[in-house]
Amino acid sequence: KTENKTCFDCPARNPTWASATYGIFICLDCSASHRRMGVHITFVRSVELDEWTPEQMQIMKVGGNGNARTFFRNHGIRDLHIKSEQKYGKTAQLYKAHLKKLMASSAAEKEDEPVQAPPD
Repeated sequence: KTENKTCFDCPARNPTWASATYGIFICLDCSASHRRMGVHITFVRSVELDEWTPEQMQIMKVGGNGNARTFFRNHGIRDLHIKSEQKYGKTAQLYKAHLKKLMASSAAEKEDEPVQAPPD
């Protein structure tokens, strides 16, 4: 998606890292800030080098930088390029809970889809 081609935390283009906690794409420099915050706040993975769990992949699918930007702005964080430590407080925790709800509704939708028989 186009919205994921710019780092969520700064204007850097083509981010190659992601926060599996928040479903956002970030650049190498911002991934260092996330690592400094600790895995209890944000868990960072390389888009190209690391292995991803199915749950982490689902968070990335329902999340994305566009959804995160909209959520943060709707909750009073207007300047998304502020220091990461300031941004990842209460609003980030609300967004994390929001992602969990989106994942649950996405899983429920998949359960409701009819299963097609394999072709003969």
